[in-house]
Amino acid sequence: MRRCDIFTPISSPTAVIESAHSEHLTNLPFADARDFEDADRGFIGALEPCVVKAADGRVVWDNDIYAFVDGDAPTSVHPSLWRQSKLCAKQGLYEVIEGIYQVRGLDLSNISFIEGDTGVIVIDPLISTETAAAALNLYRAHRGDRPVVAVIYTHSHVDHFGGVLGVIWIQLNKKGIGLHGTSDPDAIGRTASHGCVRLRNEDIEKLYDMVPVGTVVYIY
Repeated sequence: MRRCDIFTPISSPTAVIESAHSEHLTNLPFADARDFEDADRGFIGALEPCVVKAADGRVVWDNDIYAFVDGDAPTSVHPSLWRQSKLCAKQGLYEVIEGIYQVRGLDLSNISFIEGDTGVIVIDPLISTETAAAALNLYRAHRGDRPVVAVIYTHSHVDHFGGVLGVIWIQLNKKGIGLHGTSDPDAIGRTASHGCVRLRNEDIEKLYDMVPVGTVVYIY
C-alpha cells in the first residue's frame, strides 16, 4: 500500500483537469463574497489553538490542520470545493441573534446555546465529550458561567448527541454550582472556580451513572 501525504500530490494534475478548473473560475460567481460575509457575521472569538485532546493526550479534534486551505485554489482542486472548504474551516463562537449563540468548527456539526433566565439550553452537543466540553468552555469564556438547564437533540445522528456528557453536570442544591467535566484536564486542582467541581470527562461519565438524585455531597 502506498502512503499519500494530503499536502503533497502524487503527480501534477492533467491538462484536462487544469483546463476544467480554470473554466469554472470564469463561469461561476466567485466574486460574490456574500457567503463569507454571512459566515463571519456575529463572530465573537475563536478557540486558539483549535486542537482538542482527550485526558490521555490523544487528539480528538484538530481544526488547525485545515490552515492550508487559504488563498486561491491550486490547479489540482476544483475552485468551488476549495471555496466551500474555506467556509467550513471557520471556527469559533458566533452570535446568531441576541440570546442565541453557536460554536462552529469544533466537530462535524455545530452546537447551539440558548440563554434563558435560569441558565442555558444546549442544542446538539456534537460527537464527543471532549469537543462538547471545549465548545461549552468557549461559550462560557465569552458569555459567563451559566449552568446548563436542558439539552435538545434535533435528531438521532451521533453528531447531534454523542458529546452530551461534555455539557451536562451533576447539579448541587446551590444554584449554579455542580460537578462537571472539562476540556482542560491539566487545570483540575490548579485553577479556581466559582464553586463548581471539575472532573476528568471519563470520571464524570462514570459518576453520572453511579450517583442517584438526592445523594449528599460533602466538599471540604
